[in-house]
Amino acid sequence: MESISQDINLKKIRDRLNAEKIKLWLPPYTTEDKERGIVPEDLIEAYSRDFSLDKDHVAQVLEELRLHALSKLAERDRFLNEGLATLRVKSDSRKPFPVECRLSLLGSELKTLIASYKNNELSPDLLKLICKGRVLNENTSLEDQGVKNGSDIMAMCMSSSEARLAKREAELAAVEKTRRAAELLSTRGDDDDHFHVQIADQSGKPIKLPREEQRALTVAMTLHEKGRAALKQKKISHALLLLLEADSEFSTCSSAILQTVDNYAILCLDIVWCYLLLKNLEQLPDADRRLTSSESCFKRSYGEKMERLAAIKGGTGTEQALFMRLYLLQGIVAFHKGDLIQAQNFFRRAEFVLTLLHVDEDQLNQVMMMGFSEREARLGLRARNGNIQQAVDHIMEKRKEIEENNKKAKMEWEQKMKGKRLGKTANGQQVNVEAYNSLVEMQFSKGASAEALRQCNNDISLAIEYLQNHPELFSLPDPGTKEKKFTITDEMIRQIVALGFDETQARQALQQYRGEIERAVEQLLANGGILPAISPSSSSSSFASSSSSSPDCSSGDDASKKRKKEEEREELDSLVSDINTDTSDHLDLTLSDEKEMLVMYQGMASSLQTQQQKQTASTSSPSSSSS
Repeated sequence: MESISQDINLKKIRDRLNAEKIKLWLPPYTTEDKERGIVPEDLIEAYSRDFSLDKDHVAQVLEELRLHALSKLAERDRFLNEGLATLRVKSDSRKPFPVECRLSLLGSELKTLIASYKNNELSPDLLKLICKGRVLNENTSLEDQGVKNGSDIMAMCMSSSEARLAKREAELAAVEKTRRAAELLSTRGDDDDHFHVQIADQSGKPIKLPREEQRALTVAMTLHEKGRAALKQKKISHALLLLLEADSEFSTCSSAILQTVDNYAILCLDIVWCYLLLKNLEQLPDADRRLTSSESCFKRSYGEKMERLAAIKGGTGTEQALFMRLYLLQGIVAFHKGDLIQAQNFFRRAEFVLTLLHVDEDQLNQVMMMGFSEREARLGLRARNGNIQQAVDHIMEKRKEIEENNKKAKMEWEQKMKGKRLGKTANGQQVNVEAYNSLVEMQFSKGASAEALRQCNNDISLAIEYLQNHPELFSLPDPGTKEKKFTITDEMIRQIVALGFDETQARQALQQYRGEIERAVEQLLANGGILPAISPSSSSSSFASSSSSSPDCSSGDDASKKRKKEEEREELDSLVSDINTDTSDHLDLTLSDEKEMLVMYQGMASSLQTQQQKQTASTSSPSSSSS
């Protein structure tokens, strides 16, 4: 109550000072050295009388207000000169305290900063920051959220259960957003000139799949890659949610496809690895099932003794890393089920494979000094059992193979994009790119070749005849390039009129030949001033579809569509930003975490086995002595 009363008195006196335009930070109230100056006695007496306060209390309040004003001025100067803003943070029932920071900080970074001011042991996840009635977004800068120098921040401390719930809700929202973007990507892969989706086999060659199968696999593999990216960032719970979403999508794919690729087996390993990192022993039955499924999938994809993999890739060294993790996880599951003998067997297998995969640091550095990345060097040495020269040859072969596959995929994609630009025929088929190229090689113009094939449903013989009967098509623009904007000026019309043509003819010619005066004049002279009209039926299907739009379609609809397209592009950019396109990325396991886990569980298994042997010996000794 006393604190509230003091605040009321301070506000009354501050309002009175403002009304009377008294500036306590200036002389005579403050000296040049910013020290306390002279406060007229009659001022103190007037305030004491008007507000029914003790004169000493009035003097004390005036001094507090003076110091506060000087502090605000210093904060303003610091912000202007150094860019450091001072925020006043109110937490619980404590007195507000200042926090200095730059307004470019993210909301999450401010949380961390405030947590360190308030209590070194307090987790930033337990804080919720509110400014001007709005909860601050963790992923947006303070400046973009309207936070300014001198802003008041309320820091609310949530309970652990509330923080867990908030984190879970945020993760679920992020996963749902990722799923929507992945589904959007799956529908845009074939006809988007910015995003190129390609599904390849174990050798990196593109796989041709039915539309629906490709859509399902694209979504599943995209979610899997996002989960792997989160796993690398140590966001384990978020990674698990994404991986489980990928698992759900894989379940919609046909079993025939899943049996030919190893993606699902790797996904199962990643999910069980998350269970282990989260110490989620309740999921042991599911982990056991997934590891069995993973092992079966590897055998189908690689062969019982990896002979199929050796035939495809010329070796099995790099894929052994997956088996090391498989054996380790199988051993851990067996250990927690109480089957120590089975666990030790799996641990011995994992240890043996780990020995095979060991890469000597000196050899790794030697290969890297030749200009190769650490990942390439490690995978190359594993693939060729530590032989440096063979590892280098292997890396070069892989580079060449990847380059050839990428070149082929790029050519196919460019052909597909070219077909898209050429439009569709009268019966709705895509214009045949090979037929189009043949016509262009015969010296027909590009625009005319595309239009002839559209009108003749890709029949090249009919298209040639059509072109011979319709010379006006040769003025059509190249469908492979974007049309440039043009403006017809009075000066351009005057130049053509000066040659003896009327204004209407001049304008028509300039319009038809997109502002090119020389071509317009040339065609007018060749045709006696009467240009052959291009029939409406000869326009491309893309133009025809746009011309059939409702006359009520407003520019607002176009703006809305453009905005939606931009939003979709942003979603897709965000989706692919941390997806690794390297087809060997999942094999580049340093195995340091796996090795540490193996040593720990081997020690626990040996210790438990020793205890069991001692118990067995102690229970059997009385019976042996009596006999």
